[in-house]
Amino acid sequence: MIFFFLTNAWGALPRWESRGDFYFLAKTRENFAAGGAGSNHLASRYLAYDGIDFLVKGPSDWADYGRLAIDNEKFFPVPIRHGMKIDRIDFLASGNYGNSYVHDHLLRLYGENYYYAVLTVTFVYLDGTYKILSAPVFWDWFHMPSMTWVQDGVKVRPVGINPVRPNCTLYHISFANPKPAQPLKDILVSDSWLEDLPHSDVFALTVQSPDAMPAVGWKD
Repeated sequence: MIFFFLTNAWGALPRWESRGDFYFLAKTRENFAAGGAGSNHLASRYLAYDGIDFLVKGPSDWADYGRLAIDNEKFFPVPIRHGMKIDRIDFLASGNYGNSYVHDHLLRLYGENYYYAVLTVTFVYLDGTYKILSAPVFWDWFHMPSMTWVQDGVKVRPVGINPVRPNCTLYHISFANPKPAQPLKDILVSDSWLEDLPHSDVFALTVQSPDAMPAVGWKD
């Protein structure tokens, strides 16, 4: 019932931008409804990491990046075409101030200002099955060494310092679809949550698919 409601609540697909087999979720307030963290200092419209492009700049009148609306324990339904096949989904994301080790006495030994979160993607297939993949997202004052985290089709790689939150690391997070040949009903994105504070800032979302869906061409 939850999946059915989420699918129908979206109605028409919002606009994507595309290039080859990659689709970039448009930086509109419908998609990236959560408030950003500060002025947009990125010079270019697109950023590329590990061969994946991300659409990171919204309209010129925006005061900030905007974040994917996964606050208040929401599922964000990625607006894909019904029955589409997806190879992978990629995020450009960073930690936020809400996710602290303060509630974990053991992990707090790493420092009062060391933070973490869990970003989750649920692939819901037309045959009624689903697969859930999760990735850690870190926030830290002293900046972790550049390490890549890989497990079960999920890859997290630090790509620098978040230009909006100077004390946060920016990550390229990739989720490979465990069953890419299976048509999808939904892709749902969710975040860990503590009281009223969000744990992750997701600034961009890209999907790779051999199937076509409504999109406008690449805009430099």
